[in-house]
Amino acid sequence: MARLQLLLAVSVIMLAAASGGARGFHFEEATVDSIHRSFRNGSLTSAALLHAVIEVNPDALRDVSRADAERGVNRRAAAGGLHGVPVLIKDFIATRDRLNTTAGSFALLGSVARRDAGVVARLRRAGVVVLGKSNLPEWGNFRNAAGLDGWSARGGQAMNPYVLVVDPCQASTGSAIAAAANMAAVTLGTETLASILCPASVNSVVGIKPTVGLTSRSGVIPFHS
Repeated sequence: MARLQLLLAVSVIMLAAASGGARGFHFEEATVDSIHRSFRNGSLTSAALLHAVIEVNPDALRDVSRADAERGVNRRAAAGGLHGVPVLIKDFIATRDRLNTTAGSFALLGSVARRDAGVVARLRRAGVVVLGKSNLPEWGNFRNAAGLDGWSARGGQAMNPYVLVVDPCQASTGSAIAAAANMAAVTLGTETLASILCPASVNSVVGIKPTVGLTSRSGVIPFHS
């Protein structure tokens, strides 16, 4: 049976909506605005937003619990647009935690960054919960298996969640697929040559490509065409 594979789809973490953390909340096609409306009306908790991943941040459960507690104590202080929202980070982007940063390669397995990438540091200051790392073509497509784009040794073949045989495109493949398949509320990719735009369009989500120089590239594994 064909199955969706990301960097993130072997170990399963299921925090069911029936547990009371998501009364009446619809996960399908949820937006950040709808998530925060549900935070405010008490129908959703950060913990209930976690989805199935292969490498989850070991501290994610602690972090979402802390975010829920912060809103319980002072909702105004925790009212940032991304506070408590789980974010999936492309495996090109360094995170200073217990997650690996490997570009999808076993060669870097065990590589733990000494500091967050610039963009990750800003996301943490905004209150996000780093959920895990998303799949990508290994080394940014320098090493790819025959067949579809979106393959890495660590994550296997990432597949379009709507039509499994359609090429999911390359580069930020796992981030686009995770957003399309509702595996994370927000995902982060990197852009070189349509690296966000192509997989976003092919997998039926919206990808935002920042203007060069407006977003820090510090802590991102370099890719040169």
